Amino acid sequence: MLIVLLPEAPEIQGLEPARLHWWRTGREGALLESGEDDLVALRSRFAGERLRALAPAAAVNLYRVAMPVRRPAAVRAALPFALEDHLGQELEELHLVAGPRRSDGRFVAAVTERQRMEAWLELCQMAGWRLDALLPQASLHDDLAPEVGLRVQPSPWPADNQLALVSSADQEPALIEQGMLGFWLRQRLAQLDEQQRVLELAGYSLAELGLVETDCEVRQASPVPALEAALRCAQQSARALNLLCGSYASGMATPPWRKLRPVLVAAGVLLAVVVGQQVFEGIALSSERERLQAQIDQLFDSTLPRSRRVEPVTQFRQVLESGGAQMAANGTGSLLYEVLAAVREDGGGDIRQFRATATEVELELRLPSFAELENIRSRLAAGAGLSETLQGADSGSDGVTARLRVQRDGP
Repeated sequence: MLIVLLPEAPEIQGLEPARLHWWRTGREGALLESGEDDLVALRSRFAGERLRALAPAAAVNLYRVAMPVRRPAAVRAALPFALEDHLGQELEELHLVAGPRRSDGRFVAAVTERQRMEAWLELCQMAGWRLDALLPQASLHDDLAPEVGLRVQPSPWPADNQLALVSSADQEPALIEQGMLGFWLRQRLAQLDEQQRVLELAGYSLAELGLVETDCEVRQASPVPALEAALRCAQQSARALNLLCGSYASGMATPPWRKLRPVLVAAGVLLAVVVGQQVFEGIALSSERERLQAQIDQLFDSTLPRSRRVEPVTQFRQVLESGGAQMAANGTGSLLYEVLAAVREDGGGDIRQFRATATEVELELRLPSFAELENIRSRLAAGAGLSETLQGADSGSDGVTARLRVQRDGP
């Protein structure tokens, strides 16, 4: 991952691209390399890396505010009212971000100017970068807070002016110019109760800060190597205090489709399964159609042996409906027509199977009752030159199944 420290006041239209301090970290957060370069050069060199940016501490104010709500939506709605005593600008000019809740019950809040936000994002967009996150620089040191009072040590960040890192038990970390450090500390100590006026110094002395022992209780400590810890903190997959939220969340944030990747993969698999199923069903239906066509051709050849097969289904229909000269010409058609006419006269029977020759027809019928069977037998017996024989009959819950043989007596 690539981490860059953005300029306090970026010049978008400048003649030369701004040179920024950058750090490249490994998967576990270890520092691999660092340097100073512009975003365009970094894009050409590290095109495959993800980019996270740090908003300089001088451009972002961090606060702790008390709010009686807990739900994230309610916290965001109440944040402008909680900060109104701290803000000296119109809300339309500022970008407010609600952060995590600290152990004292108060919420962290970050405030920066909208003009700066737009300039930072435009600077990255012009270089072809898409930011993963935009984090307040000072917020990465919230793990250095002492149990009581203040802790002061030199800033681990490169800067034109020497900075000091001040951590507090009751406020968010701050990066203060060393020229203003003594005055700033006197003001902060004056805001604390007497038992809270503890100053933990790492790399500084009271004389350097312009303070005396009566101002506070002094404790000496060793500076903590905070840079790599801050970079690891910036690399965390989900930082609570990310300035890319609200109106700035779209465009520079992670594309929405990337969050839907598992759903899209599942939809693709489902689509492939459905298409495969349709293909297999199509193959099966085609095979069944060919099988039925072969059976129709075979039935046509055995039933109408003297007819030339062109469209078997149409030819069967014509033979059954005409009852004229063609049926008289081939004995099978004439006999079949007379038998089917007798069976279908009242529409009460269904033909399940039949086999026909020139002089004989065997068929299996499904009838509602034995009375219907007797009616059909009577009609067949009344036909000129026909004789019928009952091969068998069975009754069941769904009706009567009967097998008849009809023969033509003469030629």
